[in-house]
Amino acid sequence: MPQPTIILLEKFSFYSTRAVARRAVDMGFAVVVVAPTKIPAHLVADQPFEVIRTDDWSSANLGAIYQELASTRHIVGINTILGFFTGQGLLGMQVAELARQHGLPHNNPDALLRANNKYLMRQTLQQAGVYTVRHALAANEAELDEAIRTVGFPLIIKPLVGVGSSFISRCTTPQQAREVLRHYLENVHKGYYAHFFAAHEYQDPRHGTRRFNPLAQVLVEEAIDGWELSVEFLCTENTAYPVLIHDKLDVTQEAYCSYENLLVTPPVRLDETMQQRVRDYTVDVIRSLGLKNCFCHVELRYDSQGRPSVIEVNPRIGGMRVSDSFKTLANVDYADTFIRQTVGQPVAEPVVQKPEGLYGMMALYPRRGGKLRHITGLEQASAIPGMVDIAGYAKPGDHVGGDYEEVFVVDAWFKGKSVADIRRIDEQIRALVAVEVDVGA
Repeated sequence: MPQPTIILLEKFSFYSTRAVARRAVDMGFAVVVVAPTKIPAHLVADQPFEVIRTDDWSSANLGAIYQELASTRHIVGINTILGFFTGQGLLGMQVAELARQHGLPHNNPDALLRANNKYLMRQTLQQAGVYTVRHALAANEAELDEAIRTVGFPLIIKPLVGVGSSFISRCTTPQQAREVLRHYLENVHKGYYAHFFAAHEYQDPRHGTRRFNPLAQVLVEEAIDGWELSVEFLCTENTAYPVLIHDKLDVTQEAYCSYENLLVTPPVRLDETMQQRVRDYTVDVIRSLGLKNCFCHVELRYDSQGRPSVIEVNPRIGGMRVSDSFKTLANVDYADTFIRQTVGQPVAEPVVQKPEGLYGMMALYPRRGGKLRHITGLEQASAIPGMVDIAGYAKPGDHVGGDYEEVFVVDAWFKGKSVADIRRIDEQIRALVAVEVDVGA
């Protein structure tokens, strides 16, 4: 029998895909990576896997690529790392549907669309009887005024889809909300992540075809008070495991973006009863959406009434240092587990080891976009007591965003005995590491 083969399709993150592909090869699989034609030749040279380049991410073309490969190979799994919108569909949904059609392990295609579209996510929870805040859509001032009557103040205006906390604004008056909407409609196409804001449709069993255009619509939702958290899930075919809770100790809301600056785990502001309430609630969220066979990053707040309230659901592993957190605290290796999910191998229930002390993660984001001049201070910061790892993710000359969004340029993973230790290390990193950008270049 031919060697079992995995197909990985990813338009936006060749580096992450390459790391997973290499691990799959180490595990005995042949791997074919489907990537954009613009990937530089030196990145794909001398890799232990095959690369197919394409600029056609339509379901028809992805299906044709699969059929051609399946004619000579034993395909045992097909998956995508990020699965974002491409302009020709939601890649995660397309890949899940392709896997389903061919009897391979897969996520729920419909659930992936409902998770990635934040309005549909809230609608799904509302219909399932799972608590979610008041919300509405708006594409113009008349619709915004109606949304304000539905939602009330304070409220949040944000994109229907997207990443990096881009174009998120908190409003307390009608005038402010109208100014934010105008700013969004005039500037959203300039955002660093605007290519993810693709128009799409949803076949709603109750209302028929629903059409969404994230470049011309916003989600208006009730602002949630309280502590911000994230819950990191490992989902199998039948079970959603809430493995880790990260406590976001420092979140900054600016005019058009929310910045997650410092997170800690285990959570320090929630007792065990509160933590269990968060786990139970987020499991209900995942089950209501129907997600399976994936990592999942759920963001929420624990409000002043002692009530968990979801912000968004991302059906992929969390950013910053979440993969380090999984490995350190639950001995879950992201790449290994992702491959097991892809081919349907058993994934054991994670067992979290309570550490001595706390682990923290932080990130530095440019506040303006442009050409990166340099990052300094990484070597000095790596010597800070308690530092596990610190890294930069751009090189001089790279274009980086930052005008309206979080763009990870530096992040770090470190350990301390107390919250004071974690905050002190964070402050030391910020004092030592500098990110300089030629704005607008």
